[in-house]
Amino acid sequence: MSHTPATRQKVLVADDDRTTRHAISQMLRDANYAVTAAKDGIDALRKVQQAEFDLVFLDIWMPGMSGLEVLACIRAGKSHPKVIIMTSDTTPQSLLRAVREQAYEYISKPFPPKEAVEVAQRALEEGSSPPIEVVSALPHWVELLIPCTRDAAERIQNFLLKLEADLPDELRHSIAMAFRELLLNAVEWGGKLDPNRKVRIAQVRSSRMLMYRIADPGAGFSFKGLGHAAIGQPADEPVGHVALRDQMGIRPGGFGILMTRALADELLYNEAQNEVIFIKYLGS
Repeated sequence: MSHTPATRQKVLVADDDRTTRHAISQMLRDANYAVTAAKDGIDALRKVQQAEFDLVFLDIWMPGMSGLEVLACIRAGKSHPKVIIMTSDTTPQSLLRAVREQAYEYISKPFPPKEAVEVAQRALEEGSSPPIEVVSALPHWVELLIPCTRDAAERIQNFLLKLEADLPDELRHSIAMAFRELLLNAVEWGGKLDPNRKVRIAQVRSSRMLMYRIADPGAGFSFKGLGHAAIGQPADEPVGHVALRDQMGIRPGGFGILMTRALADELLYNEAQNEVIFIKYLGS
């Protein structure tokens, strides 16, 4: 699907691997983006300083200057394009530095070149919003403040999922499903999708446990008042919430809390129920 804005949006692709650089650049050109290529980090930084770009794709490990070093220079400069980090390096240190330096998204190599077009469309269609704030960026303790938007929630889920790459796929994806539901509830219901409000997220990892703590800025809720959710329905009418959600114009679903309870080893709410802790115990 081609991208046809009135003015072609400008994209820089920086990768020292010529084949990768060419493939991604060509896919983006075919989608009608104005693409400039850079052969390494120094070349990428020079081009960002000389011209305005809407989006930059950066490989991490490039000669002369790494993609993360380029990213830090971009953030300190006058021009602030959105930045996509792409690499086969999925170590927590690299991921967390990318988050701290405000990378928009992190793509793991190898990936099909067409994915670059999908990421570019998503990044450039999303308007600007307050940045994600990093409170802690240690491998065992990641803590963030994110604006109450679905886009920020989806991006942070992708980042955090990559931090747990050592877990079995089935376990990792079940945890991701539960985390996504809890985070979207916090953003949508607690934060009212107001980008000026923040949800606080902590991911704590030990050898025996993975814990998520999510605190939203809302006043809280009561399970008794959740007519739009499956958990608030009587046993003889378990899907009575579906019609109500349709009337309210909210996304399909309503099974999130029930599903999350089934996936968690422990799910704990504070008294106001605007803060939740999800715990999954890991095998030794």
